[in-house]
Amino acid sequence: MLDILSKFKGVTPFKGITIDDGWDQLNRSFMFVLLVVMGTTVTVRQYTGSVISCDGFKKFGSTFAEDYCWTQGLYTVLEGYDQPSQNIPYPGLLPDEAPPCTPVRLKDGTRLKCPDPDQLLSPTRISHLWYQWVPFYFWLAAAAFFMPYLLYKNFGMGDIKPLVRLLHNPVESDQELKKMTDKAATWLFYKFDLYMSEQSLLASLTRKHGLGLSMVFVKILYAAVSFGCFLLTAEMFSIGDFKTYGSEWIKKLKLEDNLATEEKDKLFPKMVACEVKRWGASGIEEEQGMCVLAPNVINQYLFLILWFCLVFVMFCNIVSIFASLIKLLFTYGSYRRLLSTAFLRDDSAIKHMYFNVGSSGRLILHVLANNTAPRVFEDILLTLAPKLIQRKLRAKDYD
Repeated sequence: MLDILSKFKGVTPFKGITIDDGWDQLNRSFMFVLLVVMGTTVTVRQYTGSVISCDGFKKFGSTFAEDYCWTQGLYTVLEGYDQPSQNIPYPGLLPDEAPPCTPVRLKDGTRLKCPDPDQLLSPTRISHLWYQWVPFYFWLAAAAFFMPYLLYKNFGMGDIKPLVRLLHNPVESDQELKKMTDKAATWLFYKFDLYMSEQSLLASLTRKHGLGLSMVFVKILYAAVSFGCFLLTAEMFSIGDFKTYGSEWIKKLKLEDNLATEEKDKLFPKMVACEVKRWGASGIEEEQGMCVLAPNVINQYLFLILWFCLVFVMFCNIVSIFASLIKLLFTYGSYRRLLSTAFLRDDSAIKHMYFNVGSSGRLILHVLANNTAPRVFEDILLTLAPKLIQRKLRAKDYD
């Protein structure tokens, strides 16, 4: 049993060794787990027990009517929204016997009369089908938020992780520690020497600055996923505007009650209409009834939480893009941050190395600083930096 559980250790998005920053972890950890929890909640609620209950059907059995309505789609009527509660059983439900127009009394005492019924259009039906595939939506959205990390790991920083794992929580023996720091310094020496010797523009973009550019690209991808998830969620609904769902909910806390139907009742109706048609002895038989969608009581709050989280993550992703560009462009500031993170002294050899290894080398150094003990990281740099300078001087003498 322990062997089986150990195989799933690497699946969790919460890593002891991190090769991305906190902005990216907000997407691949927080949003991933949030969407998985929501998807599990919706899936369990929707596919276990009764999720719909219908009434008003006399010709058909309750089981047949409920399965028919669930699979063929439920609907509300556009003209049934924003109506006084005494005229309709629920927002969006307009009885067949209800008049197509109701006279309205104005404040000055006059009444607005209804036009000729022949001039009025028939009620507009709005189908509600999103509930059928909403569990898959959450799973796909969770995968989308985790996908940029996989790209970053496998095509960018994946080769640095074994080195970080070697140096993470090292043994206490000074001799073993010296061996590990020498191995790390040797590994970094060959990689950084390659970065410092690159001269052509193509080589600089693909190697010397390749990891830095991939970091920015991944952050842009995170932003695209968050914005895309927000917009595609809004496209799920036939009525109501998910883009203003959270803001309208906040406004509703301050406003008095009015005839306007709340956004949650448009997006997540708890009562809907259904029309069943089937072949019968006299031809096509049809009948209308009302159904209760109990899962929407949970869905309205899950999507409200999702709205606030998506807005927060979209804002953070925009800030993350600008923060990463600042780190790449303002090298001196990132160098000072490295010194403060790893408790290093301002050494001329380390500074020369830092300013000449490109954004790829600087990104590797920051990842090592965040996952390695300050003493270990200092020993590596004090071994690595002089070797790189000596190699550069020998290369100049040879030329």
